[in-house]
Amino acid sequence: MKNFLKLIVLIVTLASFNKHAFSCDSLNVTIGDDFSKVTDILDFIDDYEAENYEEGTTAEYEAHTAIFCPDSGLDNTIIKVFIYQSKIAGIRLETEDPNIEENKIYEYASSVYGAIDNEVKKKNWTGYKMISSGGRIILYQKIKEIDGIYESLDISTEELIDYTVGEFVIRMGE
Repeated sequence: MKNFLKLIVLIVTLASFNKHAFSCDSLNVTIGDDFSKVTDILDFIDDYEAENYEEGTTAEYEAHTAIFCPDSGLDNTIIKVFIYQSKIAGIRLETEDPNIEENKIYEYASSVYGAIDNEVKKKNWTGYKMISSGGRIILYQKIKEIDGIYESLDISTEELIDYTVGEFVIRMGE
């Protein structure tokens, strides 16, 4: 009985540690909050000024995820933050090099938001899966490009997700 109890404690401890290993404050910001509330976590967006953008325009900021999410397993990804009318409209993770590691964004999403679908782990699978979590829309996808299959994970809300794509999104820092 003591060995069984030790095994249970070990499993619970490992499960808790695993979820902590994938945690990342930069990806847990509240979508819809004013951007100024998160500039201490996401300091690469601190130069945003709403008066520099026309109505309906979204600013897209980008950085290496490993800087803002160390020890999360997301070393080969970039983080994009979308700001619309001074609000965080969404966050996106994207594979930086599809030939380095596969399914890292999938592993992160499954750990944090729950199992997506094992189908997406297949070698040449492409497509998307949508998850709802706490009022947020989580969109996981794989897209085939010339040099490989890229993963991405979009985190937004139903009201703001349209402001993370399209011709009115302006990339900053280019």
